[in-house]
Formats: sequence, structure tokens, C-alpha cells
Amino acid sequence: MTHTNDFDAAQHFGDKHASIYDEKIRKVICGYDVMHDLAYYLLKANLSKNARVLVVGVGTGHEAVMYAKNQERWYIVGVDPTPEMIVSSNNKILQFGLADKIKVIEGRIEDLTENNFDAATSILVMQFLKDNGAKESYLHHIAAKLNPGAKIIIVDLEGAKGSKKFNILLSAWKTHQYNTRDDNEQIDKDFEHIDTDLQFISEARIVELLQLTGFTNICKFYQSYLFGGYIAEKA
Repeated sequence: MTHTNDFDAAQHFGDKHASIYDEKIRKVICGYDVMHDLAYYLLKANLSKNARVLVVGVGTGHEAVMYAKNQERWYIVGVDPTPEMIVSSNNKILQFGLADKIKVIEGRIEDLTENNFDAATSILVMQFLKDNGAKESYLHHIAAKLNPGAKIIIVDLEGAKGSKKFNILLSAWKTHQYNTRDDNEQIDKDFEHIDTDLQFISEARIVELLQLTGFTNICKFYQSYLFGGYIAEKA
């Protein structure tokens, strides 16, 4: 399956973004910490005490560290293409003394040699890929690393651009940002980036892509304006 994607996430999430990401993302996404809590408890309720968990787009390590702090015997592998994010992840892992429980690898999911995972998470990753085969290929690569019955958690921006529902949620999100952050110029830049670089697809298309790549029992568990979260199971 061939595809191209013009947006370079590794370049975008370089030094500047890596250093401010944890603080900024909580301002941009309403319910960011709740989203991670929901994802964690979905995994906790469905995995054994010795589960192997793959975190795709490990970023600054927040998610991996949260899992490892709460589950002593989970083994967690994180992968991310951005060197600065890998450095940030490793610093956080060392800070909490979790180096024996979490391994982070610089690269993309297709570069990962380990497999037989009991769960995978992809939070705020697939939204950067075009729906020209790239999203489907990405999910296929994740599925190939999972055991049958393994869980996958996906959270991304979603919606049919220009639709009434999309415009209602986008307007409310913008209004919320202008009233809770004090830098309108930066907010305008953020929404220009969202409009230009992020690849929205509908909720129905997300479900279809999961089905096409071998996932079943798809359930939506989270929504915050235009962000949607799903859990599914590898058939």
C-alpha cells in the first residue's frame, strides 16, 4: 500500500513544541486529562496484570508513564518519529524511575520489530495522515503488532469539514479558546495549522477504517468538541 503525506510531524514537533507540549495541549483540548483517564481505565478493565502495551506516538511520555506508575507489571513500548519527543520521554521515564518498565524507540510503527502486544494506543496521531491510503496503512501496521483479541484505543480530530455539525463544534471550540487563553494571535495560528495540516475524516470513516484493518466491537468512549475517542478489538 503506497501513500504520501506532506505534513512532517517529526519536524513540527521539534524542540519548541516538545518543550511546551504538556502545558499547551491541556489548554487546547478540553478534558485532555479525562481523556487519558478514560483510556487507562478501559485498558485496565480489559487487560491482564502482565499486559504488553504499545503506545504509538509516545510524545513526551505522559501516557506511558501514567500506565507504568499504575500497573507494576505492564510492559510498555513507545514509538515516536521525533527525536526531541524521545528525549523528553526518556527524561520523564528516568524522573519517575521507570526505565525497567518502559522502552521508547525513535521511528515509526512500521520500524518496530517487537510484536505480540495485548493493546495499542494511538492518541492524536492518525489525524496527521491523509486518507489516501496512509490512515489505512497506519492501522494495518498497528494491527500486525497485536495479538488476536487485543484492544486498540484511537483518539483524533474528526468530522465532515463544512457540515453544520462540524461548524457548530468548531465555533464553540474557538470561542472556548479565545476565552481561556490570553494569546489570540497564537490561537489564530493554531487554528490555521488545524485547518491546513490536520486530516479530518468523519466518524463513519474512522469506524470503516478500523473495520477494514481487522478491528471489531468498535465503541466510542470520548468526545470533546471535534475530538473523538474509540476502543476496538482485533478480530
